[in-house]
Amino acid sequence: MAKITKMPGMAIVAGFKGTLDYYVHCGVNCVRSWPRSPGHDRAPAVEAQWAAFSWAASNWKELALPVKEAYNHMAQ
Repeated sequence: MAKITKMPGMAIVAGFKGTLDYYVHCGVNCVRSWPRSPGHDRAPAVEAQWAAFSWAASNWKELALPVKEAYNHMAQ
């Protein structure tokens, strides 16, 4: 990540799509190399959680409030 004094115009941002990622973090203009996928293979522990996360995401509106609050607290 590098701090920049001001954001470039949209034409410049669009021109670097796939190469540079311009963003604002806590009110500071920043640029970084474009995020890359870690690849196709994931750790077994990560893959084991996919089914539970998918179910919870698709049923979020029906989840009990304490479950939602616990998730939101952990996500901070």
